[in-house]
Amino acid sequence: MDQRFEDFLALSVILTGFSRWQLLGTAMAATYLSRLDESLPGGVLDDLLSAYRQLPQGAERDAAIASGMLADARLGPVVRNLILLWYRGFWSALPSDWHNAYGAASHTDNSGYVSAMAYQSGLQWIAAGAHPPGSSQEGFGSWSVLPERSGL
Repeated sequence: MDQRFEDFLALSVILTGFSRWQLLGTAMAATYLSRLDESLPGGVLDDLLSAYRQLPQGAERDAAIASGMLADARLGPVVRNLILLWYRGFWSALPSDWHNAYGAASHTDNSGYVSAMAYQSGLQWIAAGAHPPGSSQEGFGSWSVLPERSGL
């Protein structure tokens, strides 16, 4: 795998709180990286990955993400969208004000589920200890059983 993918995956581990193997297990990492490439103006994703590579290691890293990446007017909305993309499988189009400031919207920067698989692979289901409604046969009366707690 190339370094860009590795950086994207490592950043995603930090942002989601899930391990590298859990994220790879969704089979969505390459798709999500492609979605960002297609949806963002040129250079934004590379700048995000560069900002990741410059993060300090250890305890200072979380503060650097909060004060740096998330607080950044250009990168913050992209980071928040990336977190939600992993959890929901849904990309939210960036606001027109953001595009006016940082680059024109591409034809693929529109809100919607990336795919049916992205919906089913959303981390929200693991976090909730549940299954995506409408995507699996859970059996009669399964609605009456509380979800199991997952061991995040």
